Amino acid sequence: MIVSAAGKVDKLFIKTRRGEAMVECGALVCEAGLGIDGDVHANRLSPRQILVTLQSELDVLALPPGVLFENMVISMAEAAYFRPGAAIVTDGGVEIRLTMFCEPCKRIARVVPNLGAMINRRGVLGTIVRGGEIRRGDAVTIIPARYAALPESPAQKFRDFVLTIPAGKVVRYLDVAIAMGVDQSFIRALPGYIRRHMLEQLPVHRIVNAQGKLLDFVDGQQARLADEGVAVISGSVDLHSFLWKG
Repeated sequence: MIVSAAGKVDKLFIKTRRGEAMVECGALVCEAGLGIDGDVHANRLSPRQILVTLQSELDVLALPPGVLFENMVISMAEAAYFRPGAAIVTDGGVEIRLTMFCEPCKRIARVVPNLGAMINRRGVLGTIVRGGEIRRGDAVTIIPARYAALPESPAQKFRDFVLTIPAGKVVRYLDVAIAMGVDQSFIRALPGYIRRHMLEQLPVHRIVNAQGKLLDFVDGQQARLADEGVAVISGSVDLHSFLWKG
């Protein structure tokens, strides 16, 4: 029975600003729970802190490394073990929890016009469980099924995240979308999700809008937040004091 598979880090990339190209580098410094130091996707709430792609997929697609916006390209023989729920452990001690397949999107349409052919082939997203430095040429071990894969259902992702918001803190719509690992356009759907889950005893009263204002369709939101020690002044929460960042 195979309990792990070996591989190697072939390429590393970082994106320091939105709208700019990926930059190839010799090493990535990773912080546990946050992501890659200096990368735009470093966020304690996000399940998308790093994107890992297989060299074998790039070869089949005849694509050069970096064009799929991946941070790390690895080569390995047992590609079947490279999937959500697995762990990647480098010989330097960095551990990555693979969380979800990276969906094909319009950002890669210029290099892969047939986005349907990229389903489950662009790479796997992950979070940094143990930090340290990942270097080009590092040996890696893939441990399948080390973690539970994240749910595919957006409704279940919403429920799971809302249950983690601590009492005495709030999050914005954008924070919910980031934590669910969905595109920011999903924010438009969140009021409907909140309404549907108000009767399920989920703490949806801890969600506010981008400016910290209360949601007019959440009954008793101000009183419930006040009971948890959150000050509400003129219908708004001071995000500097009460915003939860994971």
